[in-house]
Amino acid sequence: MSKNRIFKETPKTRLIVSVETETVAAIDRLIRYPSANRSEFVRLAIEEKLERDVVQFQDRVSAVP
Repeated sequence: MSKNRIFKETPKTRLIVSVETETVAAIDRLIRYPSANRSEFVRLAIEEKLERDVVQFQDRVSAVP
């Protein structure tokens, strides 16, 4: 697999997903594709979602007596 400057020497895995055509079109409009990178947009969105979910999970666990 090619080296990606974003990940440097960090191990990475390719993730292939299926997404509705309308969702891809909305992303393309938002990032003004092809001048921006779809995969970077999706990677960042996944990371942000994971961060939110971890916080929500921690809040639920800490609320249990």
